[in-house]
Amino acid sequence: MAEDDRTETYLALTALVVALCSLLITTGQLLGQYFATADGYRRCQPSVMGPWAKRTRLRWRWAQFRFEVLYSTPDIFLHEFGVDASDLRLGNVPGAERITGSLESESGTMIAPHSFSNPSDEMVCWLPLLAVLHQHEREMQPHGCYKASYDKLLRHDRFPLAPALTIRERSWDFMSPDIVRPFATTNISDIGVLARRLGMTWVDFRPDDGVLRAEGKEHMITSTTVRSIGIVLQYMRISARPSSLADEKNERYKAVKDELYIPVREADAMGFGVLPGFDPLGVPEYRIGTIDDVLATMDLFDSSGSSSNTIKDIRRIVPRVTFGFSDLIPFASPMIRLRGSTVIRIPIPSEYSVGLTCHVEGFVIFHRRLREYKEARNGLVSCQTDWVLQRYEELRDQFPMWEDEVQANRHANSRHISFLEKVHDCWDEATKYFIRLQEQCQSPSARFQYVELMGVHIVHAIHYWNDAWEHLRGQHGKAARLHYGLRNWIAEGAHVYFDYLPDIVEDMRRKGFDDEGVVHEAWFTMMFRAFCWWRCHYMVPGQDMIHNPSILPSRYWNSQLPVYIG
Repeated sequence: MAEDDRTETYLALTALVVALCSLLITTGQLLGQYFATADGYRRCQPSVMGPWAKRTRLRWRWAQFRFEVLYSTPDIFLHEFGVDASDLRLGNVPGAERITGSLESESGTMIAPHSFSNPSDEMVCWLPLLAVLHQHEREMQPHGCYKASYDKLLRHDRFPLAPALTIRERSWDFMSPDIVRPFATTNISDIGVLARRLGMTWVDFRPDDGVLRAEGKEHMITSTTVRSIGIVLQYMRISARPSSLADEKNERYKAVKDELYIPVREADAMGFGVLPGFDPLGVPEYRIGTIDDVLATMDLFDSSGSSSNTIKDIRRIVPRVTFGFSDLIPFASPMIRLRGSTVIRIPIPSEYSVGLTCHVEGFVIFHRRLREYKEARNGLVSCQTDWVLQRYEELRDQFPMWEDEVQANRHANSRHISFLEKVHDCWDEATKYFIRLQEQCQSPSARFQYVELMGVHIVHAIHYWNDAWEHLRGQHGKAARLHYGLRNWIAEGAHVYFDYLPDIVEDMRRKGFDDEGVVHEAWFTMMFRAFCWWRCHYMVPGQDMIHNPSILPSRYWNSQLPVYIG
């Protein structure tokens, strides 16, 4: 009897074990089925998202009796900062983190230092992109780009434009089936700027067709179009690693020093062919990135269309040039350089952006003709004209690169700070002169507008190339003047500028300002102000706009067209 009881007990225990095993298996299968509803969860793991995987979570949907996968990715953008780089706060963008390269910033943006030097194929490419942005911003700090800069003319602080991000939680429910890894977001304008700042050149930029490609300085960006999503970018770092950490630091420091752009909105706008306006002088924004933009802007100064036709005629002889029109860049642009910084590089805003106001011939001939102007009047010139001459000669005597264009260009981001500050001061004083002049001359019978003087000059300046060659060839009774060993046609063109002065006076009279002496001194000041602007900036040469469109289409400036980074 006892033996039968033990047998029954063993059978009962065996049945219980089998039942428990069945229960566990069934429970496991049931849980597996529920967890299988968490579509995308395995694609949000640390091997794919790095530290960002910590923000991945599951949310139970009772109505659907399933799990929903929630993950977080960055929304990368550019923003103005009114504080130094140690402060990461963004006052009007809640939850934003500024990318500065500091340990605090790397922690806030969930980037582990040196973790993404060799990313795996499984990892999202926006992680190494964030790491590179941190590295770039960290190495920018010694160059004074992010110091607070008070603008005396605008009477408020000028803020640098720096990268930042906000953390956005998303649901995998809305992920396209063609996407296999979580994506970050940005917009077409900001990615255009960020790629340029990292040293890349846009070799193909056609967002309408879904085609984007940038490369250069160890980086590459390519794009693909994903159904129901739009443009998805792929970032790659393609350079070989330096042999040592010291080599890496030396290479990166040199690259940053030589190729750093001024990190302000006005400089970034130029990369899209946009000349930013200057409110204190009533200068509007101009778009000059393409020849159609140039002609449309020219029509604003001469509605008859004659000036536009002149530009077209010259381009048939010398393709891709806009002689004289390029003076608009230093005349209309604000001072983009930041006080206390030696970084002066800006993107080229038009396919032909140089002119007499940046060439040594323009400087030298202007000075000689201005001295002759004063001597012809026995020294009896206005105080403003005398100020222009004195300041010019002070800069020439103190700084050889003031007139030496070649020397100045060899020191793109390494011009001496004392030189830059002195020239910047002169630009400020010249601008203040025009502000005072506009305030004093507001009556209907004598109303002076800087924009009108600028436009009148441009209308005449586009003819200097033809007129200079007529002088050199002795056509129509014209003869060349002294060129002081400089390039003949450019030096003669600078002489021609002075020849236009009576015509400029007459045109200003027709516009309602009839004071020859003031027009003279204002024109001298405007030219000197343009010289100062050029010596405070270095314009990065552009590429072929058809095959290598380094000047991006102006319609994409400030565009919020979303772009995704895979």
